[in-house]
Amino acid sequence: MIGIKTGQLEGKVGEAKATVRKVSKNIVTRMAKYQQVIERTSMLEMPKGQASPAGTPPHAHPRVSKKGNRMRIFRDFILNDDKIGTPTEPRAVVGPTKRKNKLERIGKTHEFGGTVRVEKRVVYRPVRAGESGTWLDMGQTKGGKRRGRRLMRTSNPIPLFSGGKKTFDFTIHEQKYRGGKMFFRISYQATYPKRPFAAPALRKTIAATRQGKFG
Repeated sequence: MIGIKTGQLEGKVGEAKATVRKVSKNIVTRMAKYQQVIERTSMLEMPKGQASPAGTPPHAHPRVSKKGNRMRIFRDFILNDDKIGTPTEPRAVVGPTKRKNKLERIGKTHEFGGTVRVEKRVVYRPVRAGESGTWLDMGQTKGGKRRGRRLMRTSNPIPLFSGGKKTFDFTIHEQKYRGGKMFFRISYQATYPKRPFAAPALRKTIAATRQGKFG
């Protein structure tokens, strides 16, 4: 009888462990989804150029393609993944789980602040009548004279040159003149303040867990 009881007890313990694992995984999954929603909704939509105050979650800047379709932005890549754990140790991760290298770097910069290298594409076009433009140094002609072209900046408003001199330190990686426009691909150092979004969401998730929101 002891053997039978032991066998029955072992079976019940096994069932209990399976139930605990199932409940734990469900709780972790619900917590991850809850935090994902909080992180996303904390990023208010604002026009490009309107940064959030330091110490608050970053703003989301909606983008539309030339065809009028909404383009995906950083906020859209904040996902949750509950498949990284084991049956005995359920785990989940919330954050930019796709295109990790670039998006994780963006997320880290928002969360902790700091100085990073920024890459941008800048386009200039010739000025029209009545417009004020900027003289860009186009290099030397065959005769050794400097030549310039007066152009109006049309995208990514960064003051590249002023009076033939750079207004801040940057590196030109690519320079093309095509279709009457000058295209630059540049990089420069930029410092950003802390704009945490993950830590505040985690604190709210933990508080909700203690209140029994997830079971």
